[in-house]
Amino acid sequence: MSNERRDDLTADERALLARAVAAAPRAPEPRWGEYRAELRARLDARRSVGARLSAWWARPAPIALSLGLLTALLLFTLQPVERRPEFGSLDDAMLGARLDLLEHYRVVERLDLFEELDVIRQLDHLPSREG
Repeated sequence: MSNERRDDLTADERALLARAVAAAPRAPEPRWGEYRAELRARLDARRSVGARLSAWWARPAPIALSLGLLTALLLFTLQPVERRPEFGSLDDAMLGARLDLLEHYRVVERLDLFEELDVIRQLDHLPSREG
């Protein structure tokens, strides 16, 4: 239950307030026809396409924000992603490619000797520096 609020006004103050209210002029009666016509005109102006576009273009902050977001999305989606190879897997692949050479190392050594043999054979045909 609520406590009733005590009125702090005295009888003289109430009488003074009543006289002030009686002396004040009455508020004019609203003209509802004019009010409705003005309200309809404002609502029709707001609903028009030109008003919507001009209102949107009049605010630069949403435009700048939209363009910035669009630019960021385009850069993010169209920029190629750099993919760096893992060097551990690259080393394994290189060793795997040379595994045949390591298994047949003696054959590879003989091939090297054949290359040197060709050089030795051609030494006889080279001009000498004697002289």
